[in-house]
Amino acid sequence: MSVDRNSVSPSESADAGQLAGALADTLEAIEWLERFERPYLLARYQASLGELEVRLLGLKVEHRAYRSRVELGHARLRRGEPLSSLALAAIERAVASEVLAWQALEADHTRVLAESQRHPGGRPPLDPARVTRCRSAWRRLARHLHPEIRPDEALAERYWSKVDDAYRDMDAGLLDALAPFIEREVATAQRPFPAGAAARLGNLLDIRRKRLSRMSSQAPFCWADDLEDPEWVAEKQAALATEIETESDALAALVLEFASMSATTIK
Repeated sequence: MSVDRNSVSPSESADAGQLAGALADTLEAIEWLERFERPYLLARYQASLGELEVRLLGLKVEHRAYRSRVELGHARLRRGEPLSSLALAAIERAVASEVLAWQALEADHTRVLAESQRHPGGRPPLDPARVTRCRSAWRRLARHLHPEIRPDEALAERYWSKVDDAYRDMDAGLLDALAPFIEREVATAQRPFPAGAAARLGNLLDIRRKRLSRMSSQAPFCWADDLEDPEWVAEKQAALATEIETESDALAALVLEFASMSATTIK
């Protein structure tokens, strides 16, 4: 009597079904954080603290540049080399190369701040009932269509992008229309899980749950509660303002020191 190596026992099929449901729930939680919570939290953070952080970073870039100018100038003087116009030009070239990465970081922070200011209201208002319908439909259909759960299957390739696009747009009407149609096709197709599916899904579920856990402790998700606390925001703003003042004083001292050194320049 031959044995179909691709067949699975009823118990393994039930296990795979349960794991598929749990994986769909976890995948949707990750999608929700990435697509909706991340941009909202970043916009909230930038609105509260972004401008101060960009100012501080700009001062740090200038501080780093002037500190390098002063150090390079002193090094030349200790060697008995005059600060000629050519020497100052060489110092400027060395400084420009050194702070290039810092300037790129400053530009990136400025870009993020500008992006957040294009959406000053943060997350657009969403009807809680519509959100619940969309999230529930995505989870239900992901069990049958998500590429991680049902890889390389024709139904998934045909319908998943439509489901995902409707979820991205929070189009509850479209998802409600798609769900029964897709579920009828799934039932008609009678798609059993292949052998080994339970082990594969269990491994994927463990990986995705660990990712979800890590995300909750990382920025911007770890700020979710803090950004709702006016005292926390005020404390952060005060700390940044103090850093800006300290950095400004230190930069001014370096600017004056380098100006004094440059005053002895030999033409």
